Amino acid sequence: MKKLLITICLILTISVASAQFENPKIARIKAVAVTSGENPTGVVINITVIVTEGNGKVFVSTTPYTEIDMQGSAQLAALTACDLLGIDFTKYDFFYVIEADAPIVGGPSAGAVMTIATIAALKGLKLNPYVYMSGMIYPDGFIGPVGGLNYKLEAVAKSGGKIFLIPKGQRIIYVEEKKVQRIGFISIITTEIKKMDLVDYGKRFGVEVYEVETINDALKFYTGYEIKKPTPTFNITEYSAILRKLAEGMKKSIGELGIRNERIDELIDEAKEYYNKGLYYTATSRYFEAKILMRYELYKNEIKTAKDFDKEVERISKEITEMKKYLKNAKIGIESFQLFAAAQERIGEAERLLEKAKTARSNEDALYYLAYAKERVESAKLWLSLLSEIKEDYELNSQEVKKRAEFYFSQARSIFVYASSLSGNEYLLNKAYQSIELSRTLLKDELYAGASVVAVDAIVQSSLAIELKYGSIDVKDSEQSAKLAISEVENSVIPILPAAYYEFAKTSNDRVLKVMYYKLSERLAKLLGVMSKLSSEKKLVYTEFKPPSVTETRKIEVTPGFEITIGFIAIVITYYMKRRNT
Repeated sequence: MKKLLITICLILTISVASAQFENPKIARIKAVAVTSGENPTGVVINITVIVTEGNGKVFVSTTPYTEIDMQGSAQLAALTACDLLGIDFTKYDFFYVIEADAPIVGGPSAGAVMTIATIAALKGLKLNPYVYMSGMIYPDGFIGPVGGLNYKLEAVAKSGGKIFLIPKGQRIIYVEEKKVQRIGFISIITTEIKKMDLVDYGKRFGVEVYEVETINDALKFYTGYEIKKPTPTFNITEYSAILRKLAEGMKKSIGELGIRNERIDELIDEAKEYYNKGLYYTATSRYFEAKILMRYELYKNEIKTAKDFDKEVERISKEITEMKKYLKNAKIGIESFQLFAAAQERIGEAERLLEKAKTARSNEDALYYLAYAKERVESAKLWLSLLSEIKEDYELNSQEVKKRAEFYFSQARSIFVYASSLSGNEYLLNKAYQSIELSRTLLKDELYAGASVVAVDAIVQSSLAIELKYGSIDVKDSEQSAKLAISEVENSVIPILPAAYYEFAKTSNDRVLKVMYYKLSERLAKLLGVMSKLSSEKKLVYTEFKPPSVTETRKIEVTPGFEITIGFIAIVITYYMKRRNT
């Protein structure tokens, strides 16, 4: 009787919670996972996605409890779905209810499925119940590799699935096969590694197995639709005049220091070469490196005592304080946002470098970091000198800028935790951590434009850390995505910073840095689109995609206890909505 009363209360709560929403968007999908323990098996899990109007929050309920990567997968699925559709993530809240029949191993393999379900909820698309999928999700919409695909395929077949989508490149897998040989009373167990073709293995169960590379590929199987991408029209030469001013400003300041050595000459020669090729931001970068070394040599000649050092530290510290005061109180517009962001980021770095100079373990390191800090201040001033290039600007609401900064910082932390739980590339995770700490400092100092951009740095670095660990990176695709993002926003904002990073990516010889700067260029362009409020939503086009036909109809069974989980989520939703309405 007690259980019955509780169930009735929960059902009533669901009705009350539904009444709190205006047009809640719901999608249900089935995924496959592998049970934990010595004898793993495939298991089907039920996922319900509820999307409501909100503020960019993601809630996850799992039964039984799963590892933190399931929380990270849900967060990334919501963000990626919105990015792919061109929808403002901060206008919605996302609720994921995940239930399995047994404890499962982690959650990254459900990331792609959750992204599909989120897109379906946002767009009101009907999902084919006979399609199953397993794959990680990357923030650029690509699907990453997962394990246990043979077990998952068996679970798909048992559940009546007809199509199983797997990450591209995983058709052939290698599995362990244990053999037991009895010799008298003794059992000898040997393990043999066998090659398995999942397409052939699926045919044994009546399941068609297909490799998919992106969410768009998978979406066609599930719905028959794909996300339409416009042709990029971005041309870097259109921004050459603005970027040339950066290079010329940095070159002019080179002459003011007048110190040379072999390495400085090499950097200046490289800068001139890039400048003559019209690669102005890369030229600026080389001039900047040369200036640090020139300043370092100058300090070695001029700073001879601790008193001299402290005096220079105090002078730079005063400059930083004055710059922070100006940047904090400046009126930021749609066009000037990126210039103030670049200046704020560099002032934040200057302050951090000054602290490193004060705590350095050798005089040489102390002077080098001091020189670096000073030149970071100068580079901030150089970016602000471009404000004169803006002919027309529209002031942004300061609270909106703050809200966005807090949102991106929160996302950066979440994706970093997720990437760390997956043991992503260590170098990029370290860079992401430093970016998060800098973003935190800028937030505290109320330098919100810079905090947003640096948080985007961290998001890109953490995301790429996952891709490098578990998949491959595609330079050409990253370049195309950056071009597309810039071309989409350039009609409403002059994307100076994205264009600069795009150029820097083109000139880099390091494949990882190349991809990182292309992705950073893309993300910053999208940030500018959001800030300008003119980021256009993508259109879905019907592709007449025809996967293998399935004539059999079957009822989708609800896992026992699922209603109770929904009831629990409903209570949380009701409480949350009441809090929001007060």
